[in-house]
Amino acid sequence: MASQYDRMAHLWRRAGFGAAPHEVSFYLKLGFEATVDYLVNYESVEENPAVLPAPVTAANPPVSEITVIGIGDVANWWVDLMLKTRRPLQERMVLFWHDHFATSYTKINPPNGPKHLYWQNQLERRYATGKFRDLMKGINRDPAMLRWLDNVLNVKNSPNENYARELFEIFMLGFEAFEAGVYTEPDVQQAARAFTGWGLLRNTDAPPMGAQNGPLTDPAQVVAIPPATNDNSFAAQRHDYTGKTVFGVNQNFNGDDIVDLVLDREPQRTACARMLGKKLFEYFAYDNPEEHVVTHLAEVLKRTDFDVKVLLRDLFLNVKEFYSERALHSLIKWPAYYVVSAARLTQATIPARALNDRMRAMGQWLFWPPDVFGWPGGAEWSTTSQLLARANWANELVTNRSTTAGNTGVALEALLQQGGLGADAAPEQVVDYFTTLLVQRPLAAGVRQALVEYMRKADNGTVGNFRLDNTTKDKKVRGLIHLLLSRPEGQNY
Repeated sequence: MASQYDRMAHLWRRAGFGAAPHEVSFYLKLGFEATVDYLVNYESVEENPAVLPAPVTAANPPVSEITVIGIGDVANWWVDLMLKTRRPLQERMVLFWHDHFATSYTKINPPNGPKHLYWQNQLERRYATGKFRDLMKGINRDPAMLRWLDNVLNVKNSPNENYARELFEIFMLGFEAFEAGVYTEPDVQQAARAFTGWGLLRNTDAPPMGAQNGPLTDPAQVVAIPPATNDNSFAAQRHDYTGKTVFGVNQNFNGDDIVDLVLDREPQRTACARMLGKKLFEYFAYDNPEEHVVTHLAEVLKRTDFDVKVLLRDLFLNVKEFYSERALHSLIKWPAYYVVSAARLTQATIPARALNDRMRAMGQWLFWPPDVFGWPGGAEWSTTSQLLARANWANELVTNRSTTAGNTGVALEALLQQGGLGADAAPEQVVDYFTTLLVQRPLAAGVRQALVEYMRKADNGTVGNFRLDNTTKDKKVRGLIHLLLSRPEGQNY
């Protein structure tokens, strides 16, 4: 059975990006309930003043105008936010929603793609742990999503079903619900009619539905949503105002009504609660949870009108499976998680722009998910090439001694002081401390002994006495960090 320390460390790995041993001990004294409240009620936590409020260009001097930023600027800003935030659960949830509503720059491209994807990221941050209903209605009118799933092409007399299909199949109900008869192909077709006319305003000097309103900086001014009654506006002319039959109900539905139908009507309401509860559990705990866990989380969502914050608090406090042996260290780190957690735990000062290409080599490029289903994850994160990319990046992290461009790599002296490791520290103490910091679970006896011998071994291969001096700090301790981050145990959390 896991100790209280292991449970608290597990909570911070899953609800954040990990915590150092002294931080885990502090939160143990605070208690689990107070710690969970601190994590989930992040709105009351003062954000790090070093966090930039919005993306800036790489120009010198940088420009923060949203109409000129590039997609790299947006990705760099988000990585930097994850590195510095005092609200880690919020960013963990933005990553979750970015995967759930997977939208890629491959299609949401210039001239307005970076702006639209930034808006979507902000929408997911605003409602990260809010009511799922509010988030879904925001996604309905999100400029990036309207383009990504072709709702800009969805007009009366020629409905495009892409968005309605993914709303049911991926966002709200899941394909299993289709197989169980919770929704049907006619439901998809009729729901698509409810979204006719939902699109983006034309720009007078651009092709229809092409470069929409480049100078605008408010997404509400970019979208064209049909009014309740036909006023002959651009959106109204494209909307089907006749009755639609969805889930056996006939009415002149619009897009938001479809969201309400799913969340208010059985059996769709229960199917949605089960799908969302299960997916959140799998993101934070482990795959294929037990039936009683899914049922419990679904009941929490239904009881609270799909309040994600309440569900997460319940998951972290009341679901014993979250802290089970099956859950501990069972998930493979996403590349974004791998680099951010390693940088945060080593207190590294590293420009975010240096991370995005490395993450791409590891299999994840923010704002470029492979398809509408998001990243496959799991074992897909641990192919030979991706593990090599992780090891190479870990080497870059520990060998970077530059003080230029704000890049100082790992904060070696601070970490040694944090671990109480002075000149007389034994190699076993050094190995054990950095294992606790970075791997956060005991290593096999043979692995630990090999690392201790590595610390004692000189460059010529001889094994002698160990002393924590400037040479061993610069060579051996840096090498130890690299080895721990590269080992199989360092890939899971």
